[in-house]
Amino acid sequence: MDIFLKSEVVKRSWLRNMGKGYFITGTDTNIGKTFVTSHLVAAMQQIRVDAIPYKPIQSGVVKKNNRLVGEDVAFYKEYLDLKEDFSYYNTYTLETPVSPHLASKLENVSIHKEVILERYKELEEQHDVIFVEGAGGVAVPLKEDFDTIDLMKELKLPVIIVTTLKLGTLNHTLLTTEYLKSHQIEIKGLIINKVPSRLNVMEKDNVMMMKKMTGLDVIGLIPDYKQPEDITKISNLQFQNMIMTEKLISSEGFDELD
Repeated sequence: MDIFLKSEVVKRSWLRNMGKGYFITGTDTNIGKTFVTSHLVAAMQQIRVDAIPYKPIQSGVVKKNNRLVGEDVAFYKEYLDLKEDFSYYNTYTLETPVSPHLASKLENVSIHKEVILERYKELEEQHDVIFVEGAGGVAVPLKEDFDTIDLMKELKLPVIIVTTLKLGTLNHTLLTTEYLKSHQIEIKGLIINKVPSRLNVMEKDNVMMMKKMTGLDVIGLIPDYKQPEDITKISNLQFQNMIMTEKLISSEGFDELD
């Protein structure tokens, strides 16, 4: 079966069995949520699923074409096939690279959850799949009385946790998982980012212990790329092997691919 036919099978399986949206969170700062989100969107786009990223709140900007735009959205636009303006994929853009609750206070910006929820609904109606990237980790305050975990509850989306194999990951990953579980948030699984080509003893043990301690499956492994642009060089089948495991695409879809 050629790549096109396999792509069509996976696409049909996804649209028939899976949800419209996923919330991407991480176990630490700079864990690679934006990179992983971009991978997921690109993987879907390669199988002709209309997938997009959505960053409700961005703290930190870069200059593009003489204007300030959210740095994560700038990354999306540079490495993904996205047609709309930067603002299409981001609701609140805050210049100060700190927690959103503080950045919004410093910049006198009012964050309203209703605006985010309405924007998500609009995107959901217009696209097949939405990958919502959070700001920081699960407990980050978005404003003084509204945290990331509250946004997760409002959106009612399954969560994908981005983690790594570095020293300390077991503690960070378990704490993130238990916090989500304590709030009855559905967790789809773990995606391990920045995976070296050869694992040492600690890294191999971290994979095993991570699964044992959290009770979650590792649903994707993303290599430790040296250059961000390498995201555009991965073939369709490589994407499917890295990301499209049975926890993201139904077993029925995999049976058809055999």
